[in-house]
Amino acid sequence: MKRIVLFIFCLWAHYSFSQDTLSYQVSVKGHRAGEATLAITAEANAYQVVLTLYPNAMAKLLGIDDMREMAVGHINEGHYYPKRYDRKTLDDEQLLSVDFDGKQAYIEKDGHSSKLPISLDSQDPLTQIAQIQYDLLHGQLAKSYALLTDKTLRKYQTGLSEKKQWRVVTLTQIPKGERVLKLWFDKQGLLQRMQKNKRGKKDFDMIRKY
Repeated sequence: MKRIVLFIFCLWAHYSFSQDTLSYQVSVKGHRAGEATLAITAEANAYQVVLTLYPNAMAKLLGIDDMREMAVGHINEGHYYPKRYDRKTLDDEQLLSVDFDGKQAYIEKDGHSSKLPISLDSQDPLTQIAQIQYDLLHGQLAKSYALLTDKTLRKYQTGLSEKKQWRVVTLTQIPKGERVLKLWFDKQGLLQRMQKNKRGKKDFDMIRKY
């Protein structure tokens, strides 16, 4: 495994973070589904997050294809503001795109366009991971986070626990709590595991490979 390189300079206006691409084992609904890689970079006032999924043969039979997600945006006083979120096949076929413009999000999916009102703190799934990573490293985890999907804007309440060498952030959808996202970080702020649960059942699990 390549050596992880971590640089942190925080002078309110400047933050830099770079990591080698991390690899993960992926499971969907309790079954092995392949592998994924994650890369997060933040330099001065800009950031980029890239998540790539490589499904195994069984997952492909269930309709899960190779896919790359990417989020880019800017950082202002510690908050990550997304500019664009893309989801594409590895052959560069566009599956989903979201453009963030203030209090509006412009969504393109399956050839259809839509517009959704959002709050200024709304983030796509990848930006939210980078935001939580930053907040943990700086001791300022928010009480809640706003997540924009391809259809709706959801609010999640935050919980934090310590488990051995991990810091576990639990995001519970409010008000009903139907969806729960758990993120395991090490002391250096690197994501070790991500688990998504829906209606009490494990839906997606991504565990770092060493």
